[in-house]
Amino acid sequence: MKYKSLELEKPLSYELEGLEIGMTSNCNFRCDYCCAYQRNDGNSIGAKEVIPLLEQLPSLKRVRLSGGEVTLKYEDCVEVVSYCSARGIQTQLNSNGSLLNEERIRRLADAGLTTIHISFNFTTAEEFSRYYHLHPSVYRKIRDNIAMFASTRVDTVLETLLFSETEHHMKEIHDHVYDMGVRTHEIQNSIIMNHSGWKAIAARDALKEAVNELIARRKNGMTLYFTCMDRFMEELGFQEQPGVYFPHCIEGKKQLHLHGNGDILISELCHPVVIGNIYAGASLRDIYSDMPAALRDYLDREPCPAREALFPSSLHTDEMM
Repeated sequence: MKYKSLELEKPLSYELEGLEIGMTSNCNFRCDYCCAYQRNDGNSIGAKEVIPLLEQLPSLKRVRLSGGEVTLKYEDCVEVVSYCSARGIQTQLNSNGSLLNEERIRRLADAGLTTIHISFNFTTAEEFSRYYHLHPSVYRKIRDNIAMFASTRVDTVLETLLFSETEHHMKEIHDHVYDMGVRTHEIQNSIIMNHSGWKAIAARDALKEAVNELIARRKNGMTLYFTCMDRFMEELGFQEQPGVYFPHCIEGKKQLHLHGNGDILISELCHPVVIGNIYAGASLRDIYSDMPAALRDYLDREPCPAREALFPSSLHTDEMM
């Protein structure tokens, strides 16, 4: 199994095995829930800077290229994917899918891309257009591109954010994912993120109902990943079973984030704390042997904003150690 292979085993040691690289902070969308670090600040990083960094990381197993909208740096993406493929490193593109086409998809597949990861939250062009303030034709183009990717050897993953707009439509969304030929559906639990102003999360009961219903009605041959739920899955009665996974959080433990301006972050999503800058002497190769204080503190406490959003008044043993 290629997708989320690092997250399927709980991290017992700290070593940089996954690196997410924000190739650009610019984006052609303006999603309310996007917490892209310093969104649209104009910073970007190219293949000529990225590849020498990767050459210093012998233990690296996966590289995720993201943004902003990562395909605004399309040629750099192809170059990095080709390099990683030659080294046996898994690669993933996190994209909104709107700037792709048949030729671009073919080139990424030929370069050895492991996974394409595209957000999919709405089942009609009208709903998409209303929420994102984009022309309905963009939605239709994204669906076409998803279907094209699903016909290649690239693992095609659609991610649905579980929040107030989607919590009562998960089964319908899941059916559409299946009908486009995609067999991997990731459900990302939305969490309160004060740094992005995002607060439109699903309530605990709604989350529980949506997850359990989706598991019960999972399409044949589909694999479900429920992200940011592993720390409280037992309390809400969730259980792993064949084809259903609650991946472990590896942020800060085995994965770090690199921004286009050189900042190294613990996690863009839940803990956007800068622990160094590659242009100011910080070394990704040595970051766990010469650990910055902010990273050491994070690993000692293991804070979990997803859990705190659902259980705000509880005290957790793992955060008191």
